[in-house]
Amino acid sequence: MSSSPNLIILDLGGVLFNIDFERTKRALLELPGYNGLDVRFGVETQSDVFVDYDRGALTTSEFREKLRSMYGYVCSDEEIDRAWCAILDKGLFPFASDVVRSIRMRFASRPGDRLVIFSNISELHYLDAKDRCQAVFTLVDKVYLSYTLGLRKPDPQSFLAICELEGIPASHTLLIDDSIANCTSAESLGITTIHVTDPSAVITSYLS
Repeated sequence: MSSSPNLIILDLGGVLFNIDFERTKRALLELPGYNGLDVRFGVETQSDVFVDYDRGALTTSEFREKLRSMYGYVCSDEEIDRAWCAILDKGLFPFASDVVRSIRMRFASRPGDRLVIFSNISELHYLDAKDRCQAVFTLVDKVYLSYTLGLRKPDPQSFLAICELEGIPASHTLLIDDSIANCTSAESLGITTIHVTDPSAVITSYLS
């Protein structure tokens, strides 16, 4: 990377938004009809059905029916949607806007610099969270969503696609993300990364 990046790709969940994978996992296990099949749903590993929905390969209707087929659910669309969106119940971290402003000042204050959010997110999750995310969405230049992009982290093509859309090479790009898999993938392309393990310390520990 050059002395300072021109494109900063900022993660949403786990960096700005307080997501809780266990809430959704517990809620899915408690839905009527659950057949006991393992539900793999975490920051680093997820079942194919969740990955496919995140990258827009399944519509919301297809996702619900796939869950019913896989896990035996005998419940309404609304019950499935509520369980799926439980991960988002906590909302933005209280310091999220300050983090984005600090990143802007530290890395993206020059003309031509770009600060964007790139989130692995499904349609239902986006619809549930979008209003609560406006405080940070309005502070960045663009918001990229995996389900509309058709690509999902850590697929290297997802990072390359954003670099191409922004017109800035990977070698001039910085990724700030809480997933080690995402950071490792980005680094393989020449993208510099900051792996966030403590979102409350982004300003004091990662941007100093």
